[in-house]
Amino acid sequence: MIVHNRAPAFWILVSCLLFATLSALVKVAAAGVSLPEIVFFRTLPAAVGLIALARIRGQRITTPNGRLHALRSAVGVTTMFVGFYAVSKLPLATATTIEYTTPLFMLAYLIVLARSRLTLRIALPMLGGFAGVLVLLRPTLDTGQSLAFVAALCSAALAGVVYVLIRRLSEAGEPAWRIVLWNSVSGTVVAAALIPLGPPSHYSAQSVAALAAVGVVGLGAQLSMTRAFSTGPATLLASLQYSTVAFAALYGVILWGDVLSAASVFGLALIVLSGIVALRRADKPMPVES
Repeated sequence: MIVHNRAPAFWILVSCLLFATLSALVKVAAAGVSLPEIVFFRTLPAAVGLIALARIRGQRITTPNGRLHALRSAVGVTTMFVGFYAVSKLPLATATTIEYTTPLFMLAYLIVLARSRLTLRIALPMLGGFAGVLVLLRPTLDTGQSLAFVAALCSAALAGVVYVLIRRLSEAGEPAWRIVLWNSVSGTVVAAALIPLGPPSHYSAQSVAALAAVGVVGLGAQLSMTRAFSTGPATLLASLQYSTVAFAALYGVILWGDVLSAASVFGLALIVLSGIVALRRADKPMPVES
């Protein structure tokens, strides 16, 4: 059956806003809380909430795709740790810019590994969005931040692998909530094991509030992203993901008083334009299973 389906584009934009919010919360919490604790509070609500919801609905949490889930969770948890580390050490705009080179890594995976056809109509929105990212944020490295820069780049590369694994799990019949559940359970267990090895935390009213919000916002972002990539075209969604950078830039203006220069406004316009061009592709029929 062929239908016009814009839902994946909607869900990826929702996830972009939530992921930008999550990065801001992590930045606030990292001022006094260790990285394993941030990951723990990020994943615990999702793990507990999804298990409880599955029991209420009578849904199975066990899966016949254990190995694929284990691989997705291993890559996903690693991505979370290195990404949060980068956000905690780098300026928020810089970290977001570097991490959202993911679509370029993903495009390479699709072309090299999946042997997908590269067309001009697919490449232009992605390249235009990335050009807007560079113009808008123009990331720079300060002395002593090389490790954080590498962490952000690794997070971007690993995130592309995560999206490919999500698609494979979806094709194997796994619902979005169960993919998120096992990734969250894995993150909670790993983070809990690492907390005693980390430095002591110094809680403040801000860090406590940020930790409380991290789990809820993170769950919403992950569910939205998983739902989008499990049903929509990867190249379209990868293009739309640049919206996260625009949302992060707006957070910088509103919360930290960042000033957008004329070049930054031009970069923001490039990102928005690239997203609109990508979104117009959603007007074409998308094949879905009946």
